[in-house]
Amino acid sequence: MAKAPAVGSVICPDLLGHGATVTQPETAFSMANQVEALHDMLGQLYPQNVTYNVVGYSMGGRVAIAFAAQYPDLIAHLFVESGRPGLASAQERADRQAHDAQLATQLETTGLTNFVDRWEALPLFATQRNLPAETQQRVRAGRLAQAPQLLAKSLREMGTGSQPDYWSSLATFTFPVTLITGQQDEKFTKLADAMMTTLPNAQHRVVTNAGHNVHLEQPEAFLDILTGGD
Repeated sequence: MAKAPAVGSVICPDLLGHGATVTQPETAFSMANQVEALHDMLGQLYPQNVTYNVVGYSMGGRVAIAFAAQYPDLIAHLFVESGRPGLASAQERADRQAHDAQLATQLETTGLTNFVDRWEALPLFATQRNLPAETQQRVRAGRLAQAPQLLAKSLREMGTGSQPDYWSSLATFTFPVTLITGQQDEKFTKLADAMMTTLPNAQHRVVTNAGHNVHLEQPEAFLDILTGGD
C-alpha cells in the first residue's frame, strides 16, 4: 500500500460517477455506498485513529452531511458549502426523484453537451456568468469531461430525492459545523438558516458577491473561512 499522505494534507476524491472514478456497471451509486467508499478510502490512507475536517460543496455537501451522520466520531469540523440534508417529506422526495430521472433521460438521449448547456443556464448558476471567460471555459471543460452514462446513473441513484433525509440527524452533530453560502444564492442561504435552527454547534457564513459556488466565485473568502481567517 502506498504511503499515506501526511496528516494535514488535503484529499480531494472524485465521487461515484464523477471525475476519474472507475466503477463496475453493477455498482450502486447510493448515498450509503458513497459514504462507505469514502470511509474505506480513508481507512486505507490513515489506519491510525485520526479525525477529519470534512468539506463538501453542493452534492458533495450532501455527501459530507451523510458521512458525518454515519461516522460522527471521525469529524473534527464539518464545512458544508451550498448543501442540504435532503428532503423532509416523502412527496418532496418522490417529486425530486421523478425530476432527476427525467434529467438523466435527457442526458442519455440528447448528449452531454446539450445537458451542460441546460445546466449552465439554470438560475442557480447565473452569477458564474460574471466570472472571467477563462474561468468559465475551464469549468465548462471539466463538465464536458464527465462520462454521461455515469452522470445519469448518479442522478437516478444519488440525487437529492433518492438519498435519505438527514434533517433529524443534524441535532446530533455536536462537532463544529460551518455552513457557507453565497449572498446571491437565496435558496441555499435560506436552507442554511433552517439548518442553523437544529444544529447545536454551528455558524453560518454568508459570502458577499457570490452565488451557489462560493469557492469558485470568491476563493480567497472561502479559504479564509476554512482556515479560520477573517
